[in-house]
Parts: sequence; structure tokens; C-alpha cells
Amino acid sequence: MSIPNPGRRKIRPTHPGAMLREDFLPDYGLTVSGLAGSLGVSRQTMNELLRGGGP
Repeated sequence: MSIPNPGRRKIRPTHPGAMLREDFLPDYGLTVSGLAGSLGVSRQTMNELLRGGGP
């Protein structure tokens, strides 16, 4: 999937896991386990999201 950008290259949307991994976790000093617990999901589910797979 890409966003149309007339006259320019097509840019793929940023995956939510990449945004969490690169911007959110370091800025707030969170761990995968801490974020998973706060959101009420398993550590495995959070890890899958951060790696770009899963739901």
C-alpha cells in the first residue's frame, strides 16, 4: 500500500510498531514488558507488533 503523491515517489505508510519502537519507547523509558502490561496485552503480542507483524 502506498500513498499517492503526484509527481513524486510513492511513500509507504509508517508501521505503527516502528513508531512505537523508535519514538515512543525510548522517549518514555518504557520496556516491551512495561508497555504490554499497561495496555493489557501479552509481551509476545507487543513484541510481534514492534517487529512489524501480528494484528
